[in-house]
Amino acid sequence: MPAIRPINSAKKKAAKARNAEIDMQPESITLHSGKLTASVRTDSVKLLVACREPSQSVAEQCRGALLAPLGLPELARCVVPGDSVSIVIDPETPHVVELLVAVCGQLLSVSDNGTALSLLLPPDPAGAGWNRLIAQVPRHLQQQLTVHVHDPSATDQLSYLASSVAGDRVYLNRRISDADLLVTIGIVCFDSLLGYRGTTSGIFPWFSDTEAIQQARTQRHPELTPEQPRPYRQLVDEVGWLLGTQFSVQIVPSPGDAPLAVLAGLPEDVMTAGKALVDRVWRVKPHQEVDAVVLSVPCDASSGWRQFGNAIELATRLVQPDGRIIVVADLPVPEGPGATMLRRCQDADELLKPLRREPGQDAVEITQLINTLRHARVYLYSNMPSDIVEELGIIAIEDSAELQRLTTAAKSCVALPHANYAWIG
Repeated sequence: MPAIRPINSAKKKAAKARNAEIDMQPESITLHSGKLTASVRTDSVKLLVACREPSQSVAEQCRGALLAPLGLPELARCVVPGDSVSIVIDPETPHVVELLVAVCGQLLSVSDNGTALSLLLPPDPAGAGWNRLIAQVPRHLQQQLTVHVHDPSATDQLSYLASSVAGDRVYLNRRISDADLLVTIGIVCFDSLLGYRGTTSGIFPWFSDTEAIQQARTQRHPELTPEQPRPYRQLVDEVGWLLGTQFSVQIVPSPGDAPLAVLAGLPEDVMTAGKALVDRVWRVKPHQEVDAVVLSVPCDASSGWRQFGNAIELATRLVQPDGRIIVVADLPVPEGPGATMLRRCQDADELLKPLRREPGQDAVEITQLINTLRHARVYLYSNMPSDIVEELGIIAIEDSAELQRLTTAAKSCVALPHANYAWIG
């Protein structure tokens, strides 16, 4: 009988660790978008981004950040009695109402300080004045906030801030330039226009004039890496410098429901810390092209198609030519001029020149869709009518079972939840 060799203790530990890791692997990946939820089995899909869910709630994270901000004293000590405080929010920010409640709670915590709070919102692409968002704000807080929705065509709302180094005359909503304290609430993430979105990008150009907003729609640089110099981001940062030191509250999104972090304080310090987290979690380095990509975007009525366009543009860097880009997105029926023309035209490529020449409010995302369709087949699992989906050149997925069949049939498939926040390459 052969001698039984003792198993090396180090090998034992390694085997135990591998088994524990296998046990922790989820059997399925759940993709969320608005009111839509779908799952795909992990035996057919590889998850590209993942991180540990934070133990604190959004409100707890925000309170902690406001009490120990980066580079500034706590928010309540940044105001004096009688101050006029303008809170500028980026409505696409996840958990934006919870952040707003926490910020206002801090500002109103000093008794009898006479602080006047204004909530400033950019133009609503849906033309509804952000009624759905405002309705989510607690009633007692609505009574203490003066809400203003910016109208870029109303010249009496604007004031001249300064001229940039390049000679551009910068105009901003006068409630921003006249405020004693400006608080920005937004999101730090990758962005094809700016490289990194966050802090001052929630102010300019969206609270400027019509010309500045229109110009932003033609300045995208998807071919550049996030850290490469971008003239438009330099202009945005210059506007922040011209406004002077302000207070910023920014969320760093995660692939799950809870944010990766909430950061508060000096805009420059917040941006530096936020970019480091975004680079660590959201920068994806693919080893090889795959047959299919399944992704989700956290849609809402005003920004869903913009997030969809960013996500599928990124996915083309992962999927091989004529591969499949499978999207889970709770999108509204598109009603912009670009989408309307796309649904009616016979040859989508003919739209590219008109969209570049006269960029409407949905020109960027429709251009991204047309370019993506040149590279891959796009599938969509949504609540939209199938005929409308197909008029856009997209293949409609009828149910979750069909979604699973598509991923299973792929020779190689990866999953990217909340893909609009990622950077590929």
